[in-house]
Amino acid sequence: MFGWKRSKREEYYNKKSYLNRRLQKDVIRNGTAYLSCRIEGLEDVISKFSIQGTEALNAEFADALVDNIDCIPQEYPLVLEIHGPQFTEEEKKMITEAVISDADYLLGKTEAENNHHRKVFWWMVAGTVGSGALLGVLNHFVDEVPLEFFYVLFWLFADALVRYLFIEFGDYKNDKIRAGRIASIKVVFVESPDE
Repeated sequence: MFGWKRSKREEYYNKKSYLNRRLQKDVIRNGTAYLSCRIEGLEDVISKFSIQGTEALNAEFADALVDNIDCIPQEYPLVLEIHGPQFTEEEKKMITEAVISDADYLLGKTEAENNHHRKVFWWMVAGTVGSGALLGVLNHFVDEVPLEFFYVLFWLFADALVRYLFIEFGDYKNDKIRAGRIASIKVVFVESPDE
């Protein structure tokens, strides 16, 4: 009984992904990544809460777009292939502008967050160096001051700094790259022959 469970667990653990083969077969053509999506109408792409002239993407559509982009290697340019009914030129323009507008918004938001994190990083550096220097001076010259507070202060700054350098910095960089890729996406329409 237990041997079977162990062998199944090992089988699941050792299961290999065939993502690259799948991407080469279904997504990547001639050095370009094509993200294909099927829509039934305009409401699948454009949010029902948008007003005319400032259309935004449907949240479910935007989430699906971001999820698919995360699987594609970064060296491939992106083309969003929208399969669906025959849209008028005005509707195509509206969908394209909504994709570009939301992508620009995401890029700007990501850049603002990264600028904020960069400022926080320099405060963490200054706090770590300052509290370390203050701790060294107090420890060396003043004997009657309790140093526990300064030890805690130093370790809080140092912990935040190390976490940023080794864990969060890569995430912020990847967020910026993803937003840049989405902002440079090209939109094409493939009309279904049966509609």
